[in-house]
Amino acid sequence: MAKSKKSTTQNGQLDKTMKRFNDSWSYAKDSWHYRWERDWKLYNNQRVQQAYEGITNTFVPMVFSTVETMVAALGNSRPRFDWTPLDPMKQQGTEALNSLLDDFWEADRWDVKITEALRQNLMVGTAALFFYWDIDRPRMIHFSIRDAIVDPTATSPEDLKYSGRRYLSTLEDLESYEIVDTDPESKTYQEMIPRFKLPTKAELSSFKSDETDQDIKNMFMGSTMPDAQDHQVECIEIWDYDRVVTVLNRKFVIEDIVNPYKEQAEARGDKNPKGLLPFVFLRNYTDVSIFYAKSEVEPIASLQERLNDMDNQEGDYIIKQLAPQRWLDPVNEDWLDLINNDPDTVYPFKDGTMGYYTPPILPANSFNERMNIKNEMREATAIDQVAKGAANVKNTTATEVNAQLNQASQRIEIKARNLEKDGFFYMGQLLFRMIQLYITEPQVVSAEGMAASEETWIQEPEIAEDGTVISEGVRFPNNTQLFDPADYTGDWVPTVSLEIDSENKKANSKKENLQAYQILIQDPTNNLDEIKKILLPKIFDLSQEDIDAIMTPPEQPAVDANAIPTDGLPSDPMAPPVAPMPQLPGVPA
Repeated sequence: MAKSKKSTTQNGQLDKTMKRFNDSWSYAKDSWHYRWERDWKLYNNQRVQQAYEGITNTFVPMVFSTVETMVAALGNSRPRFDWTPLDPMKQQGTEALNSLLDDFWEADRWDVKITEALRQNLMVGTAALFFYWDIDRPRMIHFSIRDAIVDPTATSPEDLKYSGRRYLSTLEDLESYEIVDTDPESKTYQEMIPRFKLPTKAELSSFKSDETDQDIKNMFMGSTMPDAQDHQVECIEIWDYDRVVTVLNRKFVIEDIVNPYKEQAEARGDKNPKGLLPFVFLRNYTDVSIFYAKSEVEPIASLQERLNDMDNQEGDYIIKQLAPQRWLDPVNEDWLDLINNDPDTVYPFKDGTMGYYTPPILPANSFNERMNIKNEMREATAIDQVAKGAANVKNTTATEVNAQLNQASQRIEIKARNLEKDGFFYMGQLLFRMIQLYITEPQVVSAEGMAASEETWIQEPEIAEDGTVISEGVRFPNNTQLFDPADYTGDWVPTVSLEIDSENKKANSKKENLQAYQILIQDPTNNLDEIKKILLPKIFDLSQEDIDAIMTPPEQPAVDANAIPTDGLPSDPMAPPVAPMPQLPGVPA
């Protein structure tokens, strides 16, 4: 019996999707899964290469403290997005656009998700974010890099021909997802319909018998539920610029649709509609020929394990000093089970038939070796004790401390710059395009610290010809402004800056302006008022009103022409007023 055209098409799409997934999975498994697992374990204080096994089993959390120090430096504030139009004739401020993005940021708690992504970026090298449009705003999902699906031939996000994600769900959750039917030929056009075309339970059961134990382990890897195959299903969702395909349990195509962003662009009337890949990857140490990036843990992984071994050996030595081993003459072996460490126990043994082994002396350089390992780890990551807030300046000069801080600061600045030009740049591009596609009407957005404009109205007033006010109209409230999508058409290029980078640039600029101010005021021929007007706002973040107030001299008190000179002596405020001297005839005034 010949297969139907629809069945043949689904099988072809299934084979194509699973080939893409398997290519991505094999590439990551062969080169990266071990690294990601090792780095994750070391961050969570779990041993991966234990060379010494003894009584003590401690873990020195150098990896944890290094990663968290960098997370605190990079993730203490949200990135600032600015956009520049490619059309030089279009000059439009982006305050309203940034305010709209801030509203999105707060609504979906992106601060928490970005911090988690930065932590994963530093911990394993690459972090993955998925964005989707939810009714009137974008949403963000941060997921494990192990579950990311990328084109293995790509070397950067702009080279990706497809990308996707693997996730676990339940049939009940998948049944609850609904979308608007956009097919004009459908009977349910513009109505809510189920997003996924799920197989029946009988169809699922028929395929379970063909699954091997290895298949089940691969499908439900990462599940936190016992007997996951009985409660959960695996979804493989892959996007390219034309279509989106979702496969259930690697057997059923439950979604095969036009890329929704391409469909929206067509509905908007774009001449060359193109879909989006709504995935953003934050990458740490990148290679020109490799998509995935190396982590902060990789250069110090072996040093971390060596430090753990040294620390445990030293701990075991101290235990042997506090509780040394005993030796016993074979003559008294019948007492072996009765010997304990109670201090009041008396044994009726002859002198010289029981004693303690003397442990060897701890080498003097043992402590120094552990310190050397720690210093090597700090040098590799440029995160010194001073940068962590644990400085010991007893034997360290101020110049050395400044050098250590500068080195750590420069490394953090480079990381911030890489994030700005790579992951957050693509994030800005994606969000801007989503806003262009889905926001079609002007809307009010928050603008902290902005007063209401008397010329900007939500509803303009109505005034009759005779001047009678029919309606007073409604102005924008304080701390709000209008976002008009008509102001942001065409192609725009995002410029991203993290606060740590912008603050460093700002500090350097203030320092340079202060030096210029100190030099310029030394020359009496320079215009001091103009120097203050130009440089003081750049040094102290003062507004023009503050500068005018500072430069305006105080009003001088009025001088009474009839007052008697006091030759510079202060007058008595309690003295009665002095009457003016009478004018004598013939005597000049």
